[in-house]
Amino acid sequence: MDELNRKVDTDYVYFAEVELLLNYGVGYPDLIVKLREKVHQEGLENSVYVKKADKKLFQNVHRFLELMETSDEPLEDDDTQPIEKWWWHLHKVAKGKYPSLMLREYLRDVYRRRRKYWRGKDRELYSVRHSVSKNLKGAHSFG
Repeated sequence: MDELNRKVDTDYVYFAEVELLLNYGVGYPDLIVKLREKVHQEGLENSVYVKKADKKLFQNVHRFLELMETSDEPLEDDDTQPIEKWWWHLHKVAKGKYPSLMLREYLRDVYRRRRKYWRGKDRELYSVRHSVSKNLKGAHSFG
């Protein structure tokens, strides 16, 4: 019975952490990635709570990464982890560069619908950064 309770707790805690962070800005973004790894290790991929949390995380991946940047432990993609573990590759997801066939179907649909938007957002950010950089270089050449 303890094993059952532990597994039920893990998937629900993951769900609750995602909800608290993305709805209220309360929580620890780096904990969410660690909890998602624990969910995978415990074989809870098909839990209703896990699927809901995964979808919410995917739909809000840019906000999640922004929260990660302000965290005490900023997260970078971990290329030592297999690509199948998407939660270690959230920057690729956010840029629309994650291989969609590696995702479970419930995430693949969300990802494919949002990927074009995400790539456009990434281009906009590059364009803004490039313009700022160009303007700063021009300002220095007058000095």
